[in-house]
Amino acid sequence: MKNKKSVLVAGCLTVALLMFIGCGERAGEKEYNKALAAWESGELVKAQGLLEKAIRKTTGNEKKSIAWNQLGLILWELGKTEEAAHAFNESCILAESLTGANLNLGVALFHAGRFDEAEVALNNVLGGDSKNQVALAMLGLVSAQKQDWAGASRAITAAVKANPQSPAGQNALALAELQHHSDTAVQRLKQVVSAYPDYAPAAYNLGVIHEQKLNNHSEALNWYRQYIRKAGSMGTHADAANQAIARLSGQSTPTAPKTDAAAAKRHMDAGSKLLTAQKFNSAIGEFELAIKADPNQKFAHYNLGYALFSLKKYSEASVAYINALKVDPKYADARYMLSYSYFQQRQWNDAEREAKELAKVDPARGEQMLNYIADNRKR
Repeated sequence: MKNKKSVLVAGCLTVALLMFIGCGERAGEKEYNKALAAWESGELVKAQGLLEKAIRKTTGNEKKSIAWNQLGLILWELGKTEEAAHAFNESCILAESLTGANLNLGVALFHAGRFDEAEVALNNVLGGDSKNQVALAMLGLVSAQKQDWAGASRAITAAVKANPQSPAGQNALALAELQHHSDTAVQRLKQVVSAYPDYAPAAYNLGVIHEQKLNNHSEALNWYRQYIRKAGSMGTHADAANQAIARLSGQSTPTAPKTDAAAAKRHMDAGSKLLTAQKFNSAIGEFELAIKADPNQKFAHYNLGYALFSLKKYSEASVAYINALKVDPKYADARYMLSYSYFQQRQWNDAEREAKELAKVDPARGEQMLNYIADNRKR
Protein backbone atom coordinates (compact mmCIF):
# COMPACT_ATOMS: atom_id res chain seq x y z
CA MET A 1 0.00 0.00 0.00
CA LYS A 2 1.28 3.46 -0.85
CA ASN A 3 2.37 5.69 2.00
CA LYS A 4 1.70 2.84 4.38
CA LYS A 5 3.33 4.40 7.43
CA SER A 6 1.52 7.72 7.20
CA VAL A 7 -1.76 6.01 6.42
CA LEU A 8 -1.53 3.74 9.43
CA VAL A 9 -1.06 6.59 11.86
CA ALA A 10 -4.13 8.31 10.48
CA GLY A 11 -6.13 5.27 11.53
CA CYS A 12 -5.73 6.15 15.16
CA LEU A 13 -9.04 8.00 14.69
CA THR A 14 -11.06 4.83 15.25
CA VAL A 15 -14.27 4.30 16.97
CA ALA A 16 -16.42 3.26 19.86
CA LEU A 17 -17.27 -0.32 20.78
CA LEU A 18 -20.89 -1.49 20.69
CA MET A 19 -22.14 -3.94 23.29
CA PHE A 20 -24.96 -6.46 23.58
CA ILE A 21 -27.91 -5.10 25.52
CA GLY A 22 -30.39 -7.46 27.11
CA CYS A 23 -30.85 -10.07 29.77
CA GLY A 24 -31.02 -13.81 29.96
CA GLU A 25 -28.97 -16.41 28.12
CA ARG A 26 -30.36 -16.17 24.60
CA ALA A 27 -28.69 -18.07 21.75
CA GLY A 28 -25.16 -16.80 21.25
CA GLU A 29 -25.05 -14.50 24.30
CA LYS A 30 -22.96 -16.87 26.40
CA GLU A 31 -20.31 -17.10 23.68
CA TYR A 32 -20.46 -13.36 23.06
CA ASN A 33 -19.89 -12.51 26.72
CA LYS A 34 -17.04 -15.02 26.93
CA ALA A 35 -15.55 -13.43 23.82
CA LEU A 36 -15.65 -9.98 25.43
CA ALA A 37 -13.92 -11.34 28.53
CA ALA A 38 -11.21 -12.94 26.37
CA TRP A 39 -10.82 -9.71 24.39
CA GLU A 40 -10.45 -7.64 27.55
CA SER A 41 -7.75 -10.01 28.82
CA GLY A 42 -5.83 -9.76 25.55
CA GLU A 43 -6.70 -13.26 24.25
CA LEU A 44 -7.62 -12.04 20.79
CA VAL A 45 -7.51 -15.36 18.90
CA LYS A 46 -9.73 -17.00 21.52
CA ALA A 47 -12.09 -14.02 21.35
CA GLN A 48 -12.25 -14.32 17.56
CA GLY A 49 -13.26 -17.99 17.75
CA LEU A 50 -15.92 -17.34 20.39
CA LEU A 51 -17.41 -14.45 18.42
CA GLU A 52 -17.58 -16.51 15.25
CA LYS A 53 -19.46 -19.15 17.25
CA ALA A 54 -21.73 -16.47 18.75
CA ILE A 55 -22.57 -15.14 15.29
CA ARG A 56 -23.57 -18.62 14.10
CA LYS A 57 -25.90 -19.04 17.10
CA THR A 58 -27.30 -15.51 17.40
CA THR A 59 -30.73 -14.68 15.99
CA GLY A 60 -32.02 -11.19 15.32
CA ASN A 61 -30.36 -8.78 12.94
CA GLU A 62 -29.44 -6.10 15.48
CA LYS A 63 -27.62 -8.42 17.88
CA LYS A 64 -25.92 -10.27 15.05
CA SER A 65 -24.87 -6.89 13.64
CA ILE A 66 -23.34 -5.93 16.99
CA ALA A 67 -21.46 -9.25 17.13
CA TRP A 68 -20.11 -8.75 13.58
CA ASN A 69 -18.98 -5.26 14.54
CA GLN A 70 -17.15 -6.58 17.61
CA LEU A 71 -15.54 -9.33 15.52
CA GLY A 72 -14.34 -6.62 13.14
CA LEU A 73 -12.71 -4.74 16.01
CA ILE A 74 -10.89 -7.88 17.15
CA LEU A 75 -9.76 -8.76 13.62
CA TRP A 76 -8.52 -5.17 13.34
CA GLU A 77 -6.42 -5.62 16.49
CA LEU A 78 -5.03 -8.84 15.02
CA GLY A 79 -3.92 -6.91 11.94
CA LYS A 80 -6.40 -8.70 9.66
CA THR A 81 -7.55 -5.57 7.84
CA GLU A 82 -9.42 -7.21 4.94
CA GLU A 83 -11.22 -9.64 7.26
CA ALA A 84 -12.11 -6.76 9.57
CA ALA A 85 -13.58 -4.84 6.64
CA HIS A 86 -15.68 -7.89 5.73
CA ALA A 87 -16.96 -8.17 9.32
CA PHE A 88 -17.89 -4.50 9.49
CA ASN A 89 -19.65 -4.79 6.11
CA GLU A 90 -21.70 -7.73 7.40
CA SER A 91 -22.63 -5.61 10.41
CA CYS A 92 -23.80 -2.77 8.16
CA ILE A 93 -25.85 -5.10 5.93
CA LEU A 94 -27.74 -6.46 8.95
CA ALA A 95 -28.45 -3.09 10.56
CA GLU A 96 -28.08 -0.08 8.27
CA SER A 97 -28.70 2.33 11.14
CA LEU A 98 -25.67 1.07 13.08
CA THR A 99 -23.49 4.12 12.42
CA GLY A 100 -20.63 2.71 14.48
CA ALA A 101 -20.27 -0.19 12.08
CA ASN A 102 -20.36 2.12 9.05
CA LEU A 103 -17.63 4.20 10.64
CA ASN A 104 -15.54 1.12 11.41
CA LEU A 105 -16.11 -0.11 7.86
CA GLY A 106 -14.88 3.18 6.43
CA VAL A 107 -11.73 3.09 8.56
CA ALA A 108 -10.99 -0.56 7.70
CA LEU A 109 -11.56 -0.06 3.97
CA PHE A 110 -9.28 2.98 4.07
CA HIS A 111 -6.50 0.91 5.61
CA ALA A 112 -7.09 -1.85 3.07
CA GLY A 113 -6.49 0.70 0.30
CA ARG A 114 -10.09 0.44 -0.94
CA PHE A 115 -10.59 4.19 -1.00
CA ASP A 116 -13.73 4.42 -3.19
CA GLU A 117 -15.58 1.95 -0.95
CA ALA A 118 -14.31 3.75 2.15
CA GLU A 119 -15.69 7.00 0.77
CA VAL A 120 -19.16 5.44 0.36
CA ALA A 121 -19.16 4.06 3.93
CA LEU A 122 -17.99 7.35 5.42
CA ASN A 123 -20.59 9.33 3.48
CA ASN A 124 -23.22 6.95 4.88
CA VAL A 125 -22.08 7.98 8.36
CA LEU A 126 -22.26 11.66 7.46
CA GLY A 127 -25.76 11.14 6.05
CA GLY A 128 -26.91 10.45 9.60
CA ASP A 129 -24.50 12.79 11.39
CA SER A 130 -23.10 15.55 9.18
CA LYS A 131 -20.70 16.72 11.91
CA ASN A 132 -19.18 13.34 12.77
CA GLN A 133 -15.58 14.40 13.39
CA VAL A 134 -14.00 11.01 12.73
CA ALA A 135 -15.88 10.43 9.47
CA LEU A 136 -14.99 13.92 8.22
CA ALA A 137 -11.32 13.40 9.08
CA MET A 138 -11.18 9.99 7.42
CA LEU A 139 -12.99 11.33 4.36
CA GLY A 140 -10.31 14.00 4.16
CA LEU A 141 -7.63 11.33 4.23
CA VAL A 142 -9.42 9.44 1.44
CA SER A 143 -9.27 12.65 -0.62
CA ALA A 144 -5.57 12.94 0.20
CA GLN A 145 -4.94 9.42 -1.09
CA LYS A 146 -6.64 10.47 -4.33
CA GLN A 147 -4.37 13.54 -4.37
CA ASP A 148 -7.40 15.81 -4.06
CA TRP A 149 -5.57 18.09 -1.66
CA ALA A 150 -8.19 20.85 -1.67
CA GLY A 151 -10.93 18.32 -0.86
CA ALA A 152 -8.77 16.78 1.85
CA SER A 153 -8.14 20.13 3.47
CA ARG A 154 -11.86 21.06 3.35
CA ALA A 155 -13.04 17.81 4.95
CA ILE A 156 -10.40 17.74 7.66
CA THR A 157 -10.83 21.43 8.44
CA ALA A 158 -14.55 20.68 8.93
CA ALA A 159 -13.57 17.80 11.24
CA VAL A 160 -11.36 20.08 13.31
CA LYS A 161 -14.14 22.68 13.55
CA ALA A 162 -16.51 19.95 14.76
CA ASN A 163 -14.12 19.18 17.61
CA PRO A 164 -11.31 21.76 17.90
CA GLN A 165 -9.88 20.04 20.98
CA SER A 166 -9.28 16.73 19.22
CA PRO A 167 -5.58 15.92 18.71
CA ALA A 168 -6.61 13.29 16.15
CA GLY A 169 -8.24 15.94 13.99
CA GLN A 170 -5.19 18.20 14.16
CA ASN A 171 -3.01 15.19 13.33
CA ALA A 172 -5.11 14.40 10.25
CA LEU A 173 -5.08 18.03 9.14
CA ALA A 174 -1.28 18.02 9.32
CA LEU A 175 -1.17 14.96 7.03
CA ALA A 176 -3.41 16.73 4.53
CA GLU A 177 -1.18 19.83 4.63
CA LEU A 178 2.00 17.80 4.22
CA GLN A 179 1.92 17.51 0.43
CA HIS A 180 2.23 21.25 -0.22
CA HIS A 181 3.15 22.78 3.13
CA SER A 182 5.54 20.47 4.96
CA ASP A 183 6.72 23.23 7.30
CA THR A 184 3.13 23.97 8.32
CA ALA A 185 2.44 20.26 8.83
CA VAL A 186 5.52 19.81 11.02
CA GLN A 187 4.65 22.88 13.05
CA ARG A 188 1.08 21.67 13.57
CA LEU A 189 2.26 18.23 14.70
CA LYS A 190 4.72 19.77 17.13
CA GLN A 191 1.87 21.84 18.56
CA VAL A 192 -0.15 18.64 19.00
CA VAL A 193 2.76 16.99 20.84
CA SER A 194 3.11 20.03 23.07
CA ALA A 195 -0.61 20.40 23.82
CA TYR A 196 -1.37 16.68 24.08
CA PRO A 197 1.83 14.99 25.32
CA ASP A 198 0.14 11.59 25.59
CA TYR A 199 -1.07 11.55 21.98
CA ALA A 200 1.58 9.25 20.51
CA PRO A 201 0.64 9.22 16.76
CA ALA A 202 1.80 12.81 16.28
CA ALA A 203 5.30 11.85 17.45
CA TYR A 204 5.35 8.88 15.08
CA ASN A 205 4.25 11.06 12.17
CA LEU A 206 7.03 13.51 12.93
CA GLY A 207 9.48 10.62 12.81
CA VAL A 208 8.16 9.49 9.41
CA ILE A 209 8.22 13.03 7.99
CA HIS A 210 11.76 13.76 9.18
CA GLU A 211 13.02 10.42 7.86
CA GLN A 212 11.20 10.14 4.54
CA LYS A 213 10.52 13.72 3.48
CA LEU A 214 13.07 15.95 5.23
CA ASN A 215 15.94 13.41 5.33
CA ASN A 216 16.80 14.55 8.86
CA HIS A 217 17.70 11.26 10.48
CA SER A 218 18.76 12.61 13.87
CA GLU A 219 15.39 14.36 14.32
CA ALA A 220 13.58 11.27 13.03
CA LEU A 221 15.35 9.14 15.64
CA ASN A 222 14.31 11.56 18.36
CA TRP A 223 10.65 11.44 17.34
CA TYR A 224 10.55 7.64 16.93
CA ARG A 225 12.02 7.29 20.41
CA GLN A 226 9.45 9.73 21.77
CA TYR A 227 6.72 7.63 20.18
CA ILE A 228 7.99 4.49 21.94
CA ARG A 229 8.08 6.32 25.28
CA LYS A 230 4.53 7.57 24.77
CA ALA A 231 2.89 4.49 23.24
CA GLY A 232 4.78 1.76 25.09
CA SER A 233 5.69 -1.68 23.81
CA MET A 234 2.12 -2.46 22.76
CA GLY A 235 1.66 0.71 20.66
CA THR A 236 0.12 0.23 17.22
CA HIS A 237 3.34 1.34 15.50
CA ALA A 238 5.84 0.11 18.08
CA ASP A 239 7.37 -2.49 15.74
CA ALA A 240 7.72 -0.01 12.87
CA ALA A 241 9.20 2.62 15.19
CA ASN A 242 11.70 0.17 16.67
CA GLN A 243 12.72 -0.98 13.19
CA ALA A 244 13.22 2.65 12.18
CA ILE A 245 15.31 3.29 15.30
CA ALA A 246 17.48 0.28 14.50
CA ARG A 247 17.78 1.31 10.86
CA LEU A 248 18.69 4.93 11.58
CA SER A 249 21.08 3.93 14.35
CA GLY A 250 22.97 1.71 11.94
CA GLN A 251 21.96 -1.44 13.79
CA SER A 252 21.30 -4.60 11.84
CA THR A 253 17.91 -6.26 12.14
CA PRO A 254 18.38 -9.87 11.00
CA THR A 255 15.25 -11.98 10.94
CA ALA A 256 16.94 -14.93 12.63
CA PRO A 257 19.85 -13.74 14.77
CA LYS A 258 22.39 -16.31 15.90
CA THR A 259 22.28 -16.99 19.60
CA ASP A 260 24.78 -18.40 22.06
CA ALA A 261 22.80 -19.72 25.02
CA ALA A 262 25.91 -20.79 26.93
CA ALA A 263 27.52 -17.35 26.65
CA ALA A 264 24.23 -15.69 27.60
CA LYS A 265 23.99 -17.83 30.74
CA ARG A 266 27.60 -17.13 31.66
CA HIS A 267 27.10 -13.37 31.43
CA MET A 268 23.72 -13.61 33.18
CA ASP A 269 25.28 -15.43 36.14
CA ALA A 270 28.14 -12.93 36.35
CA GLY A 271 25.72 -10.01 36.12
CA SER A 272 23.48 -11.44 38.83
CA LYS A 273 26.42 -11.72 41.24
CA LEU A 274 27.41 -8.12 40.52
CA LEU A 275 23.81 -7.04 40.99
CA THR A 276 23.70 -8.71 44.40
CA ALA A 277 26.92 -6.90 45.30
CA GLN A 278 25.32 -3.63 44.13
CA LYS A 279 28.02 -3.15 41.51
CA PHE A 280 25.46 -1.84 39.08
CA ASN A 281 27.70 -0.41 36.34
CA SER A 282 29.63 -3.67 36.03
CA ALA A 283 26.36 -5.62 36.10
CA ILE A 284 25.04 -3.53 33.22
CA GLY A 285 28.01 -4.56 31.07
CA GLU A 286 27.40 -8.25 31.77
CA PHE A 287 23.69 -8.07 31.03
CA GLU A 288 24.36 -6.23 27.78
CA LEU A 289 26.74 -9.03 26.77
CA ALA A 290 24.08 -11.59 27.72
CA ILE A 291 21.55 -9.80 25.50
CA LYS A 292 24.06 -9.65 22.65
CA ALA A 293 24.56 -13.41 22.98
CA ASP A 294 20.82 -14.09 23.10
CA PRO A 295 18.39 -11.17 22.51
CA ASN A 296 15.47 -13.37 23.58
CA GLN A 297 16.66 -13.63 27.20
CA LYS A 298 13.86 -11.73 28.91
CA PHE A 299 15.58 -11.98 32.30
CA ALA A 300 18.69 -10.30 30.88
CA HIS A 301 16.58 -7.37 29.67
CA TYR A 302 14.80 -7.24 33.02
CA ASN A 303 18.00 -7.33 35.07
CA LEU A 304 19.56 -4.69 32.83
CA GLY A 305 16.53 -2.54 33.56
CA TYR A 306 16.84 -3.20 37.28
CA ALA A 307 20.51 -2.16 37.30
CA LEU A 308 19.73 1.03 35.37
CA PHE A 309 16.78 1.75 37.65
CA SER A 310 19.05 1.35 40.69
CA LEU A 311 21.30 4.05 39.20
CA LYS A 312 18.20 6.26 38.75
CA LYS A 313 18.54 6.05 34.97
CA TYR A 314 14.80 5.68 34.67
CA SER A 315 14.42 6.49 30.96
CA GLU A 316 17.03 3.89 29.97
CA ALA A 317 15.48 1.41 32.40
CA SER A 318 12.12 1.90 30.67
CA VAL A 319 13.64 0.85 27.34
CA ALA A 320 15.10 -2.31 28.91
CA TYR A 321 11.74 -3.27 30.42
CA ILE A 322 10.01 -2.62 27.09
CA ASN A 323 12.49 -5.00 25.45
CA ALA A 324 11.74 -7.65 28.10
CA LEU A 325 8.04 -7.27 27.31
CA LYS A 326 8.70 -7.71 23.59
CA VAL A 327 10.00 -11.17 24.45
CA ASP A 328 7.12 -11.90 26.84
CA PRO A 329 4.19 -9.44 26.80
CA LYS A 330 2.74 -11.10 29.93
CA TYR A 331 5.93 -10.72 31.99
CA ALA A 332 4.33 -9.14 35.07
CA ASP A 333 7.55 -8.13 36.84
CA ALA A 334 8.76 -6.21 33.78
CA ARG A 335 5.37 -4.54 33.35
CA TYR A 336 5.39 -3.51 37.02
CA MET A 337 8.88 -2.01 36.78
CA LEU A 338 8.06 -0.28 33.49
CA SER A 339 5.11 1.40 35.19
CA TYR A 340 7.31 2.27 38.17
CA SER A 341 10.01 3.72 35.88
CA TYR A 342 7.44 6.02 34.29
CA PHE A 343 6.21 6.86 37.79
CA GLN A 344 9.71 7.96 38.79
CA GLN A 345 9.79 10.26 35.76
CA ARG A 346 6.35 11.64 36.71
CA GLN A 347 5.00 10.44 33.38
CA TRP A 348 1.67 9.70 35.02
CA ASN A 349 -0.35 8.66 31.99
CA ASP A 350 2.35 6.28 30.78
CA ALA A 351 2.66 4.81 34.27
CA GLU A 352 -1.11 4.40 34.50
CA ARG A 353 -1.33 2.75 31.06
CA GLU A 354 1.27 0.15 32.00
CA ALA A 355 -0.36 -0.42 35.40
CA LYS A 356 -3.64 -1.17 33.63
CA GLU A 357 -1.82 -3.67 31.41
CA LEU A 358 -0.29 -5.19 34.56
CA ALA A 359 -3.75 -5.57 36.11
CA LYS A 360 -4.70 -7.91 33.26
CA VAL A 361 -2.05 -10.46 34.30
CA ASP A 362 -1.58 -9.58 37.99
CA PRO A 363 -4.74 -7.86 39.28
CA ALA A 364 -3.45 -7.32 42.83
CA ARG A 365 -0.21 -5.58 41.86
CA GLY A 366 -1.87 -3.73 39.01
CA GLU A 367 -4.51 -2.28 41.34
CA GLN A 368 -1.85 -1.47 43.92
CA MET A 369 0.19 0.45 41.34
CA LEU A 370 -2.87 2.28 40.02
CA ASN A 371 -3.74 3.43 43.55
CA TYR A 372 -0.13 4.48 44.16
CA ILE A 373 -0.11 6.53 40.96
CA ALA A 374 -3.47 8.13 41.77
CA ASP A 375 -2.31 9.12 45.26
CA ASN A 376 0.95 10.67 44.09
CA ARG A 377 -0.14 12.46 40.92
CA LYS A 378 -2.44 14.66 43.05
CA ARG A 379 0.48 16.04 45.06
